[in-house]
Amino acid sequence: MDVTIWATLDEQAAAPRGSLLEHWFRTAIDYFFCDQAKDDSRSYVLVTESISGQREVRFKGVQNNWPTLADELRRQPFYAQAGFHEPAEGEGEWVDDIGRVGGQHEGRRGSHTGLTVALKAGAGIGDPKGCTLLVDFLAAALDDANPVFARVDFLNFHDTTDLEAALRRSQRKSLREARTHLRGYSWVTVVPSELATRLGGVSRLAATGVFHAVRELRGGGLLLQATETLAAYDDLAMRRVFQVLAPVLPSGIPGDDPARPNLRIVFEDASGV
Repeated sequence: MDVTIWATLDEQAAAPRGSLLEHWFRTAIDYFFCDQAKDDSRSYVLVTESISGQREVRFKGVQNNWPTLADELRRQPFYAQAGFHEPAEGEGEWVDDIGRVGGQHEGRRGSHTGLTVALKAGAGIGDPKGCTLLVDFLAAALDDANPVFARVDFLNFHDTTDLEAALRRSQRKSLREARTHLRGYSWVTVVPSELATRLGGVSRLAATGVFHAVRELRGGGLLLQATETLAAYDDLAMRRVFQVLAPVLPSGIPGDDPARPNLRIVFEDASGV
């Protein structure tokens, strides 16, 4: 897997978060894993109801067990994951996942819900059609959600953003302030409605010429796509995104993080832009 899609919901979500979690899973499966989900030997599910690990639900086969999974997701469990893989060549042989869909509680006492998709794109990161599929998925999954944040990254499997790591901002602080300071920026960034207003809204952001696409989400927020393809998101494109979003980014001078040697950020204080 190489492409990761991350989204965060908070208590201002436009619908019950359990319903939005169910919608996230259903949309991801339909967009990316439809074939694997139909085969019981190529997909599995794990749901943990609480942080203590009580009442775990495990089974193979997503599609044939979808009513059970949907019911579990609507309960807004502490952790849920569906994994997808190709057929094994030999009996008992382990096969790595080619994709996963997940959701889990984040923040203090589950104040936020983190949503994830990880998949294997390979050369598809340079394919406009494949990249449009990624963006279309995120728009469809979050259109009615009023998300607090979302991003699409390449070879970044951390649940915190590169900017949070560089500024040494704790996840709890970032979540608490996510409608006041944008958590980060990526090839695709979803900006919550409060920050979109401060940036001038859809018309002003589209007029900057920095973004390949600016989409308004029905439930609130803007989806910003920096370049047509993920492969084209180079340092120049990243800097242009940073300069436009700087007014809503947290202040501070970013620093290196030994645990994350390939941070994709601009090493400047956003407050100075």
